[in-house]
Amino acid sequence: MKRLFPSLVLAALLSATLCTAAHAAPPLPIEFKGADIKERLGEFLDANIPVFDEEGDVRKIGDYFDGETPVLLTLNYFRCEGICTTQLNQLLRTLKTMDWVPGKEFRIVTVSFDPRDTPEIAKGKRKSYVDALGKGDDVSWSFLTARPKAIAAITAQLGYGYKYDESSGQYAHSPVVYVLGADRLISRYVYGLTYNARDIEFSVIDASNGRVGTLGDKILLSCFVFDPEHGGYAFAWGFMRIGGALVALTVGLWLLFWWRRERRHRVDETSPRNLLETAT
Repeated sequence: MKRLFPSLVLAALLSATLCTAAHAAPPLPIEFKGADIKERLGEFLDANIPVFDEEGDVRKIGDYFDGETPVLLTLNYFRCEGICTTQLNQLLRTLKTMDWVPGKEFRIVTVSFDPRDTPEIAKGKRKSYVDALGKGDDVSWSFLTARPKAIAAITAQLGYGYKYDESSGQYAHSPVVYVLGADRLISRYVYGLTYNARDIEFSVIDASNGRVGTLGDKILLSCFVFDPEHGGYAFAWGFMRIGGALVALTVGLWLLFWWRRERRHRVDETSPRNLLETAT
């Protein structure tokens, strides 16, 4: 079973990456029943769920939402041998390409869904990723642990399914970045193991209701639309076609008006009456 487990993880990953709760997904293998994702868009994460910070102090998940800054939230476990490390490494790679800094335009919260993970392990994880990011020790990327009841509440409210495999000691789960507003409203699900900086930035702008990002960012965002089937932003060809057609129609009507006006003017100039008056 230990050798089989990585293959099963990849199968579950592929299913989760290609499908979302808004679209019917093919059935998962029996080993992964319950390890799917059910979207809870528009719902709120309870602020009072208790968690442990990297120092072992009891906090509430709501403490990581300041009422102004959107939050990128990932669910991982810190002893994971495969997907979790790959997901966090790919997110790190994307963050390093961005001008935005965690703690300014957005925050990042990584919560372990394995109750065996400890604050000490979380502290080491945070240090390794913050050091690798290279944007200062005070960036807002928190690694949290929790007790089983709290983990169950967080995962249920986010619609995150996972399943423990006793023979391997590993969890079956899928990679996703949750984008929440500063008020804990679930705004976006960004699926997959690789992340486009544009998708992250646009998701944050959407979650902030336009409070984050430059005017240029917001103008660019207006040309894209979120594609829930693939969990990312796609160029809004349909909207652009409609807008282009309206512009073309407006210009065409304007040109027709002036052409007909000019034509009438020329006809009037060459009419017999006008020629007679000119000769007189």
